[in-house]
Amino acid sequence: MAKIVTVSRAVILACCLFAGDIVSATSCNADNCLRALFPTPSPAAYSAAAAFCATYTTTVNTQTTGFPTRASSACGTATARYSSACSCKPTLSSTLTSSATPTPTCQPSRPANDAVSNGGFECGLAPWVAKDILNTKHSITSPGDASGFAYQFNQLGPQDPDAGLNPAAVYQDLKLVSGVSYNLRFRTFFDKCTTDEGFVGVMLNRSPVYTVDACDKGAGAFKDNLVQFVATSDQTELRFDFITREDDAVIKIDNVSVVPQH
Repeated sequence: MAKIVTVSRAVILACCLFAGDIVSATSCNADNCLRALFPTPSPAAYSAAAAFCATYTTTVNTQTTGFPTRASSACGTATARYSSACSCKPTLSSTLTSSATPTPTCQPSRPANDAVSNGGFECGLAPWVAKDILNTKHSITSPGDASGFAYQFNQLGPQDPDAGLNPAAVYQDLKLVSGVSYNLRFRTFFDKCTTDEGFVGVMLNRSPVYTVDACDKGAGAFKDNLVQFVATSDQTELRFDFITREDDAVIKIDNVSVVPQH
């Protein structure tokens, strides 16, 4: 019986020793290792650290390499410190989670009471909608007219046979006041003046109101355009059509605005 008692004590002692190691490995110490592994507010860093901990704590770990570079100076290569930091893993708040994918903000300058959004194309294309047809493409290019960007139309080859009825275009829906007089202003650029270079046509609710061709105002620089009109609807589609027979034409528009006449 004495032997049995001795073995039992050994088993109990071993059990306690192992239990002590497990508690030590998973105890939480709010130290510099924890702060280095889970910096705040950094959702990206949190996600990377959480992924590391998800695999690191699944088994008893003895690795001495492969630790997150961000935390190595604070944690060293001590496995217990990484286990401690992982057991302290904080909960990422909804505020930090939402900041992981911030919504880009862009507030271009615009005239007072301007009905056009992003008329200088400083914020990309939206809310404009572009339509390309055969052998054409569009892009937002830099520099623009005394600004960062402009809308650019390129003719890349022979004209689409249906271009006259179904041209390439860029358009935007505006909120106007029916019966009110407005000034539409915009700048155009044509890379050259030829009979084939074509023109830009302006449409309001699919009705033509203005055209400007490559030779009207000269090529190689941005030129002013003014269209005065009376709104016939509270919802108005402003549309620019691009029609050219030049195989390699470049046409740009920029600084589009629609403001009430005073």
